[in-house]
Amino acid sequence: MRRSVDGDSSQGEWISLAAEESPKRYLPFSNGANLRDHAKLDQLGNRAQCHYSIFPSTRLNSMLARTHLLVALAVFFLPPSSVFCAPGSDGRPNVLFILADDLGYGDLSCYGATKVSTPHIDRLAEEGRRFLDAHSPSSVCTPTRYNLLTGRYAWRTWVGGSTVWANDPLLIDPDRYTLADLFREHGYATACLGKWHLGFGEPGMEGWDDVLGPDYNRLLKPGPLELGFDYFWGFPHVGQYPHYIAENHRVVGLDPEDPLRITPDKRPGFELDYRSRPRSGLAAALGQAGGVATRYEHEELSDRLTERAVRWLDEYDEERPFFLYLAHRNIHGPLIPAPRFVGTSEIGPYGDFLHEFDWSVGQVLDALDRNGLTEKTLVLFTSDNGGVKEYRPNDYPVIEGHRINGPLRGQKTTVYEGGVRVPFLARWPGHIPAGTTDAVTLFALTDMMATFAEYFDHDLPPNVGEDSFSIVGALFDRTQETPRRESLVMDSYREMMAIRRGPWKLIMGQHGGGARYRKTFDPERPEGQLFHLGNELREWVSHYRTRPELVAELEEEFARILHEGHSRPGATGDPTVIRPDRP
Repeated sequence: MRRSVDGDSSQGEWISLAAEESPKRYLPFSNGANLRDHAKLDQLGNRAQCHYSIFPSTRLNSMLARTHLLVALAVFFLPPSSVFCAPGSDGRPNVLFILADDLGYGDLSCYGATKVSTPHIDRLAEEGRRFLDAHSPSSVCTPTRYNLLTGRYAWRTWVGGSTVWANDPLLIDPDRYTLADLFREHGYATACLGKWHLGFGEPGMEGWDDVLGPDYNRLLKPGPLELGFDYFWGFPHVGQYPHYIAENHRVVGLDPEDPLRITPDKRPGFELDYRSRPRSGLAAALGQAGGVATRYEHEELSDRLTERAVRWLDEYDEERPFFLYLAHRNIHGPLIPAPRFVGTSEIGPYGDFLHEFDWSVGQVLDALDRNGLTEKTLVLFTSDNGGVKEYRPNDYPVIEGHRINGPLRGQKTTVYEGGVRVPFLARWPGHIPAGTTDAVTLFALTDMMATFAEYFDHDLPPNVGEDSFSIVGALFDRTQETPRRESLVMDSYREMMAIRRGPWKLIMGQHGGGARYRKTFDPERPEGQLFHLGNELREWVSHYRTRPELVAELEEEFARILHEGHSRPGATGDPTVIRPDRP
């Protein structure tokens, strides 16, 4: 039973604010060169409250200031539920959360890309707010999705920093309160469309096999519907077998005469139960037999997801608001776009796939427009981790002159910024000022739970959202009642850990922990890496040896978060044990 709980760049200009500038959280957005993007975090701090007006006129600013004061006084005397009312009949916005797959920090025009064009996604930046210090905070798919839906670090679970596969059970305990539960408890219709990648079923269910997982010809339960979603349409993962689409609890198109079967990974050690087989840094090599009628082709998957999302919005006619979690397939490999997008980019398949993704987002935004939902809908757009060129060490991946992660070091699977810092856009017309940029708010997708809890004036129990902090103040320009995030723990595919506090980031190892990194230890080098991201975003100059006292402080803070089982004040949790990445 579920608990009911009440540097330099060749594309665009990546320019840091000069140290002498006064603290300004919101900057005017310009889609092109001269982006005053990456604030020096040590100079600005995470709590800078001075807002930068997008109006240059002193006289106009004075008028606006008086107007803002009157509005603030009026708002002060309103009940909390009426402060941020959408045009909808019940005063709350719809929420559309678009999660890209493997989209890099430098993959969008509005984040500095010049070799590709993303006008539809750029529209969200032009009509809303860009955030420059958002994090996944995990460097691969599954952990980020767990972080998002639970408000808890995924490395506290049996999956660690790795991913689940078709023979794994549901990662989220069905008794755990989720983001979808929160929305549903507050009267929202909830739906999940797209890539799930959190597993299905559980040991002991009918048809379960400890090596092969659930029987895909039976009910896939527990799954999204047991975690607070009213409706699910999507696929288990991308790039691994089996290739099928499920609706709610069943695989679509099953033929009883041709059942879908998983074939095992024959490598030594993999024919064990999910808690015993190798996982860290390794992908499963499962196969698919039968179920021919259920299979999709990669080049059609984006079109099918787009069509389903648009149809869901076109057919939505309920009076209550909705929470739609749209977990896209793009731009995760294999990079096979629909034929009409092939050759549309000067950088090859990677750019073609980006163009297909931008088109897809445009179709969804058009559906909001067409159905009169744009003014009533808060759109949040982000990615599950950084971009990737290849699954091997690559500090600054470039594809035909396109820097997929902008100025950041590393890529997907690493704990460097290129693996965990992601684009984040927020649009709600009339409530989030258009064309603004937040350069200083440190947050992670883990923080959506606490953010919407505070928005709904909902007190989170101690065992919910243990690592989640609200960003209500940064999103909606309102006074925040709950604590802000002071530090953030990040993890890599091979369980290399890092902790960030202010501008300082400590990596507790000698490399970024990505795919195909060798777990070796060089006694001639420092044990870890310490970077000042405010001065040097490229994570190249380490201060590990020169700031031992700071290293000790950050290690102590990490140990506390690790062993207490939570990081949010007032939360509780079980002590966490992880496997260290050192000999």
